[in-house]
Formats: sequence, structure tokens, C-alpha cells
Amino acid sequence: MQPLSPRDPIRLGRYRLLSVLGRGGMGQVLLGQAPDGRLVAVKQIHQQFTGSPEFRARFRREVSASQQVTGAYTAGVLDHDADSETPWLASEYIAGPALQDMIIEFGPLPVSGLKLLTTGLAMALLEIHRTGLVHRDLTPSNVLLTNEGPRVIDFGIARAVEDDATLTATGAVIGSPAYMSPEQAECQPLTTASDVFAVGAILAMAATGSSPFAAVATPQVLYNVLYSTPDTTGVPAPVRPLVDACLAKNPAERPTPEQLLDAADRIEAEPVWPVRIRRRIAECQTEAAAWANGTASAAPVETSDPDRKLVRLALAAGVVAALVLGCIALVGIGRDGTAIAMDDPPLALTDDETRRLDICALLTPQVIGELGTQVGDSEAYLSSDCRTDYRDATGRTVGISLETGVPPDDSDQPLGPTINWMPVLGRYRQAALCQRSVRTQSGLPMVLSVSATLPGGDGCPVAERALAAIVRRLSVNPPLRDYEANSILLLDPCAFFDVTAVRSAVGDPVRSRTPHGCALTGRDGYFSLDFTEWIRPDDVRSGKVRPTRTIADRTVHVERNDADACEFQVMTKPISDERAEQIQARFVRRVSAPTVACAVATTLLEPILEQLPPS
Repeated sequence: MQPLSPRDPIRLGRYRLLSVLGRGGMGQVLLGQAPDGRLVAVKQIHQQFTGSPEFRARFRREVSASQQVTGAYTAGVLDHDADSETPWLASEYIAGPALQDMIIEFGPLPVSGLKLLTTGLAMALLEIHRTGLVHRDLTPSNVLLTNEGPRVIDFGIARAVEDDATLTATGAVIGSPAYMSPEQAECQPLTTASDVFAVGAILAMAATGSSPFAAVATPQVLYNVLYSTPDTTGVPAPVRPLVDACLAKNPAERPTPEQLLDAADRIEAEPVWPVRIRRRIAECQTEAAAWANGTASAAPVETSDPDRKLVRLALAAGVVAALVLGCIALVGIGRDGTAIAMDDPPLALTDDETRRLDICALLTPQVIGELGTQVGDSEAYLSSDCRTDYRDATGRTVGISLETGVPPDDSDQPLGPTINWMPVLGRYRQAALCQRSVRTQSGLPMVLSVSATLPGGDGCPVAERALAAIVRRLSVNPPLRDYEANSILLLDPCAFFDVTAVRSAVGDPVRSRTPHGCALTGRDGYFSLDFTEWIRPDDVRSGKVRPTRTIADRTVHVERNDADACEFQVMTKPISDERAEQIQARFVRRVSAPTVACAVATTLLEPILEQLPPS
């Protein structure tokens, strides 16, 4: 959360506004307080999007429909003003994290968490469908977690079941592709069974860490939804039959919400979230209470968890997602010449933009020229790393490097300032070699880390200025590389994992991602997969000859082969005599076993190579 700016209203309707939960291209979400002390999430639409009478009429209809939903497992709409200069609506504020964020950060839920999630989603559907609505966009981002269970938010693209003709007549596909039902993907009239399909996809994602229909491009996702049998082998056995039933292609074969509730009750487990999620919920509640009683500040809340150094400023990404209302998405948004750029917009890159970023272009004088004069050319290391030198006004040479593929060190701490709503992280206040980082808060997880080397001086101010300039450029017009269509650098490594096989090798894993990498880390070890651009593994000029083996009809170079550690490199496309696009796979084991590590790594890598485009 952030304090209100001078541009923000201090009151909307009867609600006193306390802080900013998030900002986006369509508007902003504010934390408000009702006269009786209740906290509310107030969604305010930017004025430039509200010029047409059709927009306001649709906004009014959507809010009216959403106000009918009042169950314990939903976040009800409390108030609105569609006639205001900037229309707004107030909904119940849920001080809890989004399911999507928790799975990304902490990994799949155990059976106990899946039982609580299933029960809450079934109860939410009973309430939503009781009012004659179909949610239409039920996703992990629209499910917030509380100690009592999940809460479903964002009824902005819900439609009455008995009045679906106007929507389907437009041919518009509304919703998130990986969680759409087949009938929704085909723009057919929807029944309540469509939401049940979404529940099945959410449960599969919560149980395995990824959507059962995940693919590298949206058309492939939709194809999978329509025609492919989802692979649910990674879902724990007590929950798998229920998930399979929900994901039936035929709506008539799916269970009803009542049957969902009965099936959840039969799962033999205590319905409770893992400890780490309960701690996160408590942190969200503490921060919300601090803003309500006037004791909060802009600094992140400290946490007792030694493995977690940063509490996100936005409490629930799902609350922010609720701002992107379907009524906005379905009408002509804005008018020519009326768009107003935000002074400090949050950094929001698409997955494709994140993977195609031209890192070296972000170190050019056009971006960071305020630091001085560039000396020589930029030098790329991996597809996610680049460095160059600048000479400042006093003649001193400072080395600047930018990395996007690695997380910040555990010792990095929030230093107080923020850049486009992202806390600045670092280890030292002053240092000749100084690093400053920010972690993106939407889209693919990415850390932007700038290092500045100033011998005999303080590189920290330089690193922070360069980082701010880079984020400004990314927020307005990110420089992108043009890759060939079959480049592996456009692919999501996480989409190729055989989760069941990796779980068997490393234990119950937690997933971590970078723009070009994916790793599953468990109690017994970890397995990582990186798609990168690096020195060719067959380049003999380095004097190092790597042994090779054949896996899935491809030549694999063995970089490391120990009893408990293995590293493979697979060249997929030569770029020059020295560099190539390649796959790097690493398997490290923490427990002793009779098999050598590379035997296990081979088993894990083979199905991945079979799925990839030919070299």
C-alpha cells in the first residue's frame, strides 16, 4: 500500500479514503473506510474512459448484477456511483493474498489446503449461481485467501444466465484462456457448469503449480481446452477424481456445486492452509489494520519469516485485477486524443515482452545517457545480462551492468525509496561496487538488478539512477528483440516440466521462475531448466572438451557429472561461431542415492527435449 497522492480524492461517497492499493491503465483501487469502520476496496475508473453513455449504462448494469451476490465466500459489492465524474464502486475489502501469488511463491497446496479451497469455491458457486449469474472469469487471481477459506472476487464480467444472447451474439471471448470452459472458448451460451470447469482448472493449478492447459501461446492454450485431455497425474490422489470430473469437455458430465461440496467433505484431511500462507494472511491483516488506525507508513511491513525479506506493497493482486471490469473490456474504451499518461505508472509487461526484452538496449545513452557518455559498446553475456561503461562529467569511468535472470540475494533489504511502486532493494547504503534491484509485481516474475562499479567512489547513487531510468523506459516503450519463430527464448520453460517425475526426484517441490528459466526445489534436491543464449558448448577454442551423450536424438554436452550433481547443455540453434541458443538443465541431489545424478537428470530431460521444436 502507498499513501494517497495530492491527485487522489480524500473521499468518495460516504467512504473516507486511506491509501492506494494499486494503479492500472484503467484506473486505481483505493483502500477506504465506511462510517461504521469497515474497510472497503474502492475501484475508481479513469475519467478518460467514461465519456460514452454506453459505458456508464453497462457499468450500472454490471454493478447491479454483482450486488446480488452476498455469500460468505465472496466479496460483495456494497456501493457505487455510475454518474460520478469518475465512476466508482466499493466492495468488501479482503485482507488476504491472491491464490495465484501464493502458488507462485510457495508452490502447490497439500491435500489439506486443496480441501479448504474446494469447499470454499463450491460454496461461492452456490451463492453466485443462486442469483442467476455465471462468473465467467474464475481464475487463481480472482480467489483471495483468508483464514476462513477462499473468497471469490470480481463479478465484473458476470452475466445473468437467462440473458446471455447479447453477449454471445458479439462473438466476443471473455475470460482467461487457461481457465475457460470449452463452450466459453467457442463463444457458446454458458450455464453454471462453465464455472465448475474453471474450478477444476484452478484446483489442478493449485495442486501442481501450473494450469493443466498451459502452453507457450494463447491459440495452443485454447486448443488444449477444446481438444486435449488434461494431464492431472500430478494432482494428489484424494483430489484427482474430482478435478477430472470438473474438467469434462461435456458440461452435462461435470458435477454440480452441491456435488463438489459433498466430494470435498469426503476428502480425508483437515481443511487448513499451510503455515506460510497463514503467516502471509496475518501480515495482510496487520498492514490493513495499520492503515485503518493511522499508524501505517509507506515502508513495507517487517516480517518474522527469515526466508522472506519483502512484504508486497499491494496486499492482493486479485483486488487490483478486479478493476479490469468486463464492461470496460466490451465497449469502445476512451476516445481519440483523450488518453492521459500516468505520471508514475506501475510496470506491467506482457509475458511476450518480458521474454523479448533487449537488455543491452536498456544500457544505451537513449535510456541512461544522464549518467554521462558511453565508453565502447555494450557486451552481452546471457540473454538476460549485459554490461557497459560510462564516463561521468568529472571524467570518472563507471561500469554498469543489468541482469534480469536472477533473484536478489537473501541479504538484500528494502532501502526505503520506490521506483514505479516497486521497493528498491540493496545490501549496502554505500559501496564502490553497488547493486540496486526491484521486483516486478505483475506478469512473469522478474527482478531488474543494476550494478554500478566506481573505483574509489560510491556506486550506489549511480546504480539507483540507472535503475530508475531503465524502469521509466520499460513503462513507456520497452525495447524488444526480434527472435525467429522457432527460438526457444520465446518459450516458457515451466510449460515443459513433467511435474510428477520431478516431484519423485526432488520431493515436494516449490517452483520459482525467471523470464527464461524455471526451477523446482524440494526437500531432496532441485531441478532447473534455462533457455538461454551463451557460448557454444561445442566450441573447442576454450580448450575445454565436454563429453557428450545422446538424449531424445539430440547431442547433449555434459558440463558436470558428479554423484549428486549433473549439468547438461543442449545447443538448439547456432547464432555465430562462438554463441548459440541452448538449453541448460541442472539436477542437484541433497540426499544419497544409489544412482548417479546424471541418470536422474537424463530421465527428467528426455521428455522435455521430445516436446521442443527440432534444432
